[in-house]
Amino acid sequence: MRIYSRKAFQFDHPAGQEPAVVVRAADFAEVPNWVKHSSMFKLASQAGDVTVAETKQAVKEAETGTKAKTAAERRAEEQAQKEAEAKAAAEADQPQSEQQ
Repeated sequence: MRIYSRKAFQFDHPAGQEPAVVVRAADFAEVPNWVKHSSMFKLASQAGDVTVAETKQAVKEAETGTKAKTAAERRAEEQAQKEAEAKAAAEADQPQSEQQ
């Protein structure tokens, strides 16, 4: 499994059966598959400090620190933007006495 790590980490085998794996900060590393089951990996991935980089898209996201949005996420953002604009326009159209 290939990962990108923003910070240096030591991943200990969940059952203690294999030596720990150490990765450097701001670097890609090839690690054993058991690493994804370690407590440190789970915490680091939740915090966004470690990213599995198996595809070219995942590598690009890891390097740039951005994640490509899905079509559903883009539609939801567009809808939220439209609703916010409509609300702002409606508030702007109200007479000054009604706003207070």
